[in-house]
Amino acid sequence: MAIIYGLESRPPLRVLLPAAFQHIGLGAVTLVFPLLVAEAAGADERTTANYVSLAMIALGIGTLLQCWGRRGIGSGFLLPSVYTAIFLPPAIAAAHVGGLGAVAGLTMVAGLTSIVLSRVIQRIRVFLPAEVVGLVVTVLGIILGLLSLRLVLGVDEIGNGGTRDLPAGIVALLVTFGVAVWGGARLRTVAVLVGLGAGCLTHLVLLLAGLLPGSAAPEIHLTVISWPLAAPNLPLVYLPGFMVGAVAAAVRVMGDVVASQRANDPAWKRTDFRTVQGGMMADGLANVIAGAIGVIGMNSYSASVGLAAATGITARRVAAAAGLGWILLGLTPGAASLVMAVPRGVLGAVLLYAASYILMSGMTIITQRLLDTRRTLTIGVALLIALSYSEIPGMYAALPDYLLMTIGSGLVLGMAAALALNAIFRIGATHHAEWSWDPAQGTGALLDFVNEAGRSCGARAEVVGKAAHLLEEFADAAPLVVDPGQTVLVRARFDELHLDIDLAWQGEAMAAGAAVDLDADIEAAGFVSGLAMVLMRHHADRLEPTTLPDGRHGLTATIDDH
Repeated sequence: MAIIYGLESRPPLRVLLPAAFQHIGLGAVTLVFPLLVAEAAGADERTTANYVSLAMIALGIGTLLQCWGRRGIGSGFLLPSVYTAIFLPPAIAAAHVGGLGAVAGLTMVAGLTSIVLSRVIQRIRVFLPAEVVGLVVTVLGIILGLLSLRLVLGVDEIGNGGTRDLPAGIVALLVTFGVAVWGGARLRTVAVLVGLGAGCLTHLVLLLAGLLPGSAAPEIHLTVISWPLAAPNLPLVYLPGFMVGAVAAAVRVMGDVVASQRANDPAWKRTDFRTVQGGMMADGLANVIAGAIGVIGMNSYSASVGLAAATGITARRVAAAAGLGWILLGLTPGAASLVMAVPRGVLGAVLLYAASYILMSGMTIITQRLLDTRRTLTIGVALLIALSYSEIPGMYAALPDYLLMTIGSGLVLGMAAALALNAIFRIGATHHAEWSWDPAQGTGALLDFVNEAGRSCGARAEVVGKAAHLLEEFADAAPLVVDPGQTVLVRARFDELHLDIDLAWQGEAMAAGAAVDLDADIEAAGFVSGLAMVLMRHHADRLEPTTLPDGRHGLTATIDDH
């Protein structure tokens, strides 16, 4: 969908508030994670309600940090913070043994780990190529999509459960999709909010009519927040799980920020690491604060990226409003109970809507790159390994507890597999290629060379396409400037930012003029090479004629991957 209110826009209140409420409603589903942690720690109902209230305040702080986007803190995008399943397995295990204090201390360490990663991400980016980031976004889309289906159907991972929330979930799903597809431009921006309202209203009507057996009206706890709930402590046995989770969370932030960059810039070409670093820093600070407050770790929310893209509202002021809204909800007695009363099936319906956009965003990031055998195997195998975590759970059930806590989820497993395979397959790989081309071989052989070089270094298809057009123009002029029987040395280099093409030959220099002399003989070598130079400059960001020490003539063309 086209952007209606861009990043720096000032949406009117009639747009701003509904948009913020949509993101709050979408993120409310993740409050089930701190709820599960509180239950694992043996907290009573009032303590649990207090814990969820503190969790909402932490969400607000994290969201405000993420949308700040100044002085190296925050990505500056509409990217709310939510609770994540990445930290859930080790957090539940720590809560069982050390209570909420253990979760608080370990969450602070995870936050510090993310802060360190934000400072070194540019140095290690060679191990985090765009296709790996795209894989993370794709797996997140799949995981969120499957979670949303389970919530709508009211079943667990193996299909057990009831259908109590199914009617409300189906209504929410149909209304959300209907408004998004057939609603007017203004109505489409609030599709999730309309779906949430319709689903909750359906559930309420069925509840009052007695058509939901075993259901009762939610109990509201009007408690005033108390803090701290427990003193932080640090059981070291659970530290690896939280640190691995921090790495996975950092990669997820990177994927979400890249997806946000794409959503806000239709001409997006490559990752802007400045906003990635800011996003990781904000995520780390948010988790340090979450640990200090006493709650589980947070992360950026891929579903909100999908929602922003779906509604066309990407203004970061929406994130600021959502952050303030979370803090207000956390400080309001009884608000935690009301948020938790929203039917899970309704939350699943709107989550499914957002997950579809996330999945397509991840696939687009992957397919923008030319993939050679190494990269194809890395993405394909890592994706299958990620899916195996939920599809073949018995294979992992036999692992030691410390390994299970370290893996935690299909996302962590798939990411670890992708990073490991990427590092292994870099052995013997090169980001440069060299070949001697005989003009008698024709243009096809030259194009095959540049396409294969592009695949081996993972350049974007658009960049390699420009290089191919440039070499095609050179090939047309080559018979007139290269001495008979001589070859052209062709070198290609790629460093994630630029693709450089070097050409060297024995013969005549290419005409260096910026324009073609229309009065010249069109059959003359000078006219043909001059025309080729003009056309090559159109495809390259920089094109420089050179003369080598051995007397050969050359050209150096640079195509920016931007």
